[in-house]
Amino acid sequence: MIRFLLFIAALWGTVRLTEWSPVEYGNWIDWDWETTALQIKTDSVSGSGDYLYVSFTSHLYLHIIFGTNSMQYKLQYCVITLADLPVQPPEEVDKIWTITITDTVFIITCNDVEVLNLVFTDSSYDSRCSDDAMWGGGVADLKVIWTSGYDTASDFYKAVSTMCPAFAVEGSTQGSWSASPTGTTATIECADSHILVGSPTLTCQAGGSWSSDAPQCIKVGKFVMLYIFQLCIHSPIVYRI
Repeated sequence: MIRFLLFIAALWGTVRLTEWSPVEYGNWIDWDWETTALQIKTDSVSGSGDYLYVSFTSHLYLHIIFGTNSMQYKLQYCVITLADLPVQPPEEVDKIWTITITDTVFIITCNDVEVLNLVFTDSSYDSRCSDDAMWGGGVADLKVIWTSGYDTASDFYKAVSTMCPAFAVEGSTQGSWSASPTGTTATIECADSHILVGSPTLTCQAGGSWSSDAPQCIKVGKFVMLYIFQLCIHSPIVYRI
């Protein structure tokens, strides 16, 4: 199946595997890092000594060890000796790792917990970390490969969007919002003579979904009935606008 998808990719461009696929070793897979993240599913237990080992160029690879006391990593050429993950992953055996790469950061989450946020220009890392030559010319040229004999933890993988979809709120001052990358915050404000129903702030989450449904801006008539629950007043107060 993977070879078939790679053949299709040669005809149509970058592979977009949106369903879980078994890891197959030794094949470079084109990857659209600008709009998708890589998810890897593992079921290795802490202390097993298993390796999650995935390469993005011949020079750049991620190595995570399932150690007894902690889970350690290195990211050649940024962190070149094994170090504890800054945040240790959740203890569940079944783990889903999400790897997001941009031109400036390398982010790993595990079961929705951010365990690494590495900024390439951070001076505490090896100077080669920000060297484009090591990155193959930029994030657009990075690929994915698993190597037999190194990786013993990865079972399945898939692509997940890093972009949240565009949306519009009728009656808002902004009108509409374009598709946005992970981490973006959208603040909705209603135009005059409209009231907001729902959350005024949405955050683009990993996986390409907003933190809640878009609110509504409801146009009001001559009278507005407000129930002030915060003050525990159960009788309606009518305001003329």
